[in-house]
Amino acid sequence: MKSKILLILVTVPFVLSANTKLQEHPRLLLTHSDVPYIRQNLNDTPLFYTSYKIVKNEIDEILNLPIDVPIPKDAGGGYTHERHKQNYKEMMQSGALYQISGEEKYAIFVREMLKEYAEMYPRLPLHPVTKSNYRGKIFWQGLNESVWLVYTAQAYDCIYDFLTIEERKYIENRLLYPMAEFLSKDNLSTFNRIHNHGTWAVVAVGITGYATGNKDLVDKSLYGFYKDGKGGYLAQINQLFSPDGYFTEGPYYQRYALHPFITFARIIDNNQPELDIFGYKDSVLLKAVESQLQLADSNGLFFYLNDALEKTWHSEELIYALDIAYSKNPENCKSFLSIAKGQNRVILTGDGLKVAQAINNKEEKPFRSKSVLLRDGSKGDEGAVAILRAENEDETTAVFKYTSHGLSHGHFDKLSISFYDQGNNILQDYGAVRFLNIEQKNGGHYLPENNSFAKQTIAHNTIVIDKKSHYDGDINISENYSPKHLFFTQKDNMVAAAAEDSTAYPGIKLNRKVALFEDSHFEYPILIDILTVSGKSEHTLDLPFYFKGQLIGANFNYKRHLESQQVFGDANGYQHLWLEAEGKTDLPVSSLTFLNGNRFYSLTTNVTPETKLFLTRIGANDPNFNLRNDQAFMLRDDKRSERAYVTILEPHGVFNPIKEFTVSSFPKIKNIELVENKSDSSTLILNLTSGKNVKIEISK
Repeated sequence: MKSKILLILVTVPFVLSANTKLQEHPRLLLTHSDVPYIRQNLNDTPLFYTSYKIVKNEIDEILNLPIDVPIPKDAGGGYTHERHKQNYKEMMQSGALYQISGEEKYAIFVREMLKEYAEMYPRLPLHPVTKSNYRGKIFWQGLNESVWLVYTAQAYDCIYDFLTIEERKYIENRLLYPMAEFLSKDNLSTFNRIHNHGTWAVVAVGITGYATGNKDLVDKSLYGFYKDGKGGYLAQINQLFSPDGYFTEGPYYQRYALHPFITFARIIDNNQPELDIFGYKDSVLLKAVESQLQLADSNGLFFYLNDALEKTWHSEELIYALDIAYSKNPENCKSFLSIAKGQNRVILTGDGLKVAQAINNKEEKPFRSKSVLLRDGSKGDEGAVAILRAENEDETTAVFKYTSHGLSHGHFDKLSISFYDQGNNILQDYGAVRFLNIEQKNGGHYLPENNSFAKQTIAHNTIVIDKKSHYDGDINISENYSPKHLFFTQKDNMVAAAAEDSTAYPGIKLNRKVALFEDSHFEYPILIDILTVSGKSEHTLDLPFYFKGQLIGANFNYKRHLESQQVFGDANGYQHLWLEAEGKTDLPVSSLTFLNGNRFYSLTTNVTPETKLFLTRIGANDPNFNLRNDQAFMLRDDKRSERAYVTILEPHGVFNPIKEFTVSSFPKIKNIELVENKSDSSTLILNLTSGKNVKIEISK
């Protein structure tokens, strides 16, 4: 079997085409023409030199250690998993150091490690950990295999000319080509799948093709395994990004996927500039970098939409993306430099040098987060994410999500909202139940509660009907639908968006309008949320708000369950909620006040005497303590066919524990009058404790 594979692979490589720009090595992210320019300017560009020295110092220490290429056995977080991850990073860094410094010790390190892998790889079975349907050989998940090859092929490219012909054949025929075949032919369903796993796979194979001059691999990468355009890199761009540069799986995976998308685009541009890859689909990849930056709070933390964990502008993927995007379009990307300056690191390529030089020349402009509508879907017709921002120093932000499902990482959360203020998450979206790379937590993989809670509708700040998730929690149905965008508007004192959905629950229409409103009657911008449920039959309606902070007070009486804990339900995420307190009120509104940081926040919602008010906490039926113990305020209306919820989130006052004073700890809103409520417009009046009224119209 080995000899058959070797026979096929030896005959494949050849020069790409007459149009190929680069024939010399390196020819990927770091190019042959980059090297002398970098050497010439290395000592005169502080940020680049610092980045170079950090890498050089790290690798110089590693060169004193024995090369370690262990037989794979561990899941994420385990020793062998982490060792192989570290190896591909060290190889790529050493390859760049060899080109920039000219010191052969770095090339020798890469060569010897590649030979170790080339000796081991043909003998490897599938990885022994069976937590994924897409298993690798070096890693428990084939995705990691692709990432390994993306980095390693670049290391190989950097030392290509250092190797003898025999060494190249040995490494290519026993490692690079068999791995490319494993990721493409042996895992064809993933290779042709439109998904971030597919993206990494096609890019790994394509980079290998460019590094070795293998046109067959490049074409499979660009156009799919059968080269028919139904799969491959271009199809990934076409289907995963909207015209606004929004990635359908959400900000967390957009950040992750940007690395292969942008780095491979740069490699394509370096080798086949005639493809104009950065101009493809109206320059959508450059738009994706901009949209990624907008999908973050004032600290650069990406919004927790769909499966998401804590990642920021300082993540490695964004360093690559910003450096490459700026280099390709410096006139329109000067604001990226201010973020790159904060990252305090650049990539060791010509693109990184350009960014460092521009920062050295003080060319950066401040990056401006702004209100923006990011449409979803390949044609921009599958809903959107509306980011509503007040132009204040706190960068008060409301996020209104009404996108498509988002593939396998999507959640059942149509028309959901979250809220940020003073760099803090005030109304939260849970994100994902996962402890990345912590071996004790399911090998770093997603935990069972990700499906049983985090994906369920009750885990989000949106309406739940009859205690069932949207589309009854069936992704095969949810993937076929998306909400309808109604409007996105910006006025002098307001930014607002509206959307509706008639598919999440059969026979029920949901309409939500969300606005940030600024007025002299309020200290800070307030969030206005109007959620309307319209149906013909009676249902139980639950509207949760997951608030972050210490409960301070409420305008209604509630009974706290002090001696025993009661589970709130038995399915669809309810089984993970503890019922901590419950109450009712005869007042026209319920109001709950909590403290986050040094500021008070009050949630005020119109209610009836029959509306049940609950305080819940996450953590029930969680035997391994996988869930955070976060709290929620929930409104329930039974036997209702229609209901218009009007909720105001009012930031107010200040608490100073150092100077021991408190100002305006009570909300100003006394009552809410919904005067008119149409599909595309609403009018309400806020009655204030001062006796004054504020009339607000929300429309296009």
